[in-house]
Amino acid sequence: MDIVYPQPLKELLQVSTYFKEQLIVLVLNDIQEKKVKQAEQIPCYLVDEKTDINKLKNKKIAVKGGSVKSNEFAVKIKADFLLQPVSEKQYFDLGLAKKLSENETTVVLMFEELLDKNSFERHLFWKNYLEVVRYCNKKNTKFIVASGCKDPLNLKHPKIRRALASTLGLKENILKKSFDSAEWGGKK
Repeated sequence: MDIVYPQPLKELLQVSTYFKEQLIVLVLNDIQEKKVKQAEQIPCYLVDEKTDINKLKNKKIAVKGGSVKSNEFAVKIKADFLLQPVSEKQYFDLGLAKKLSENETTVVLMFEELLDKNSFERHLFWKNYLEVVRYCNKKNTKFIVASGCKDPLNLKHPKIRRALASTLGLKENILKKSFDSAEWGGKK
């Protein structure tokens, strides 16, 4: 499975069937959720501090991290996914990794967002993600690399995403647990 932003579903489905994997599509409202379900993909609400969480009971929830406030918000609401928990600055530590592991939250590196950075910013991201993976390994927190694309032609093959997670240092047992589609989304 892969996580992507909302986009034209027709083209997205054509490309994803080539990779033979189901997609988790980030949605912002009920209309997008309905379209994603009709396309037989998995909707996941992208929320922030202003979103009414009570309306989203029993639905997959993702929080875009990158700051202490948003990372802690993901822990507080027990989100299924924490997207991009670091930016140029490191906002991820062992305590956060432990809380995310207890909540069965999956930490997600959105690959396409790294491609938009200049070389210096990209260097800082890689350095920070090496630390994130090290903390995830210590606390058995699920970690995945997702395409995170806004264009269907930018989907990454599952083998490429697994290889990148392995290159970052993710242990084999966590790699299997994280990329196993039966356990995707944190909570069963």
